[in-house]
Amino acid sequence: MVKKIKIAFADDSILQRTIIRAIVDQNNIFDLLYNCSNGQELVDQLEACTELPQVCIIDLHMPLMDGIETANRIREKFPSIKLFGYTSSIKDSEIEIFHKSGVQLIFNKTNFNIVLQEIHRFFTTNS
Repeated sequence: MVKKIKIAFADDSILQRTIIRAIVDQNNIFDLLYNCSNGQELVDQLEACTELPQVCIIDLHMPLMDGIETANRIREKFPSIKLFGYTSSIKDSEIEIFHKSGVQLIFNKTNFNIVLQEIHRFFTTNS
């Protein structure tokens, strides 16, 4: 049996959370541990969990705690977790700040299958 890549996802859009759940449920590569509606919820889940994800996919714009603050907190408390951004923003300044917060790759919200393919490629070529 292939070891699945454990992921956590944070996005304030219920549609995006539903899409990731459906896509992950249809494959045998990923295991969605946490599907959160904002960054604070994700950080709380990670602090309380018994099993950490290998990667967190974080939306840039969310209420309560945005993606930049979320990435900063996760990077400080859980440095082994890989961080990936997920946004519809096209502002270079926001993308640059997101990268500086520890996010390794940033994806546009156009096709979530591409996001998962790239994460899979990242883990298979960097492990």
